[in-house]
Amino acid sequence: MGRLRRLMTENWWRYLMNLVLAGGVYWSSTWYGMTNHATANVHILQTAFDRWVPVIPLFIVPYNWLEPVLYFCLLFFFVFHPKIFTAFGIAFIAIQAISNGVYIVFQTYVPRPTNLVAGSSRYVDPLLAKYASDNPYNCFPSLHCGLSALAASFWWVKRRYRPVAWLMTAFAVVTVIVTQVLKQHVIADAVGSLLAITLYLLAYRIFNLKTEA
Repeated sequence: MGRLRRLMTENWWRYLMNLVLAGGVYWSSTWYGMTNHATANVHILQTAFDRWVPVIPLFIVPYNWLEPVLYFCLLFFFVFHPKIFTAFGIAFIAIQAISNGVYIVFQTYVPRPTNLVAGSSRYVDPLLAKYASDNPYNCFPSLHCGLSALAASFWWVKRRYRPVAWLMTAFAVVTVIVTQVLKQHVIADAVGSLLAITLYLLAYRIFNLKTEA
């Protein structure tokens, strides 16, 4: 507790800056709702492979984990590693800005299954609820893939968090698979993960995060 108090005392200016940044992180997360609709030109990137992938409603469980996991990571770095949070927060806003910019000029659509019957499974109902609350647009690049990869990346900064970094990397890989078997995305949309890794590497260099190792 004493170490945390000393950290906050010595870095009060960064915590103050990060509070403003946290507001920006939250605000950027609302952009998705404003762009998630059809535009004049909607593209379908589905391939034969995507049509072959089966629907597995069970995976709605890990799909819904992203938001709590993501905000836990942000909160952890905010409290214990403010410099990492600064880099993470800016990268978070950047991936939101880039992705939503793409949605505006290159909107995509993923066809969803029409044979799911409400009440047929304990997992089908929450999947249908997700479909009802989330329009089938804003697919390329996938923010689900991108944000999970971004969160995983920042755990690699500090050596002592390697076990968590491996766990988060596995979570990001599972998330990519989950988006496919729930028909929320097609394989091309997973480019969001590559975008996230690129932004992490840029943030690592710009904020000199090697000093945090």
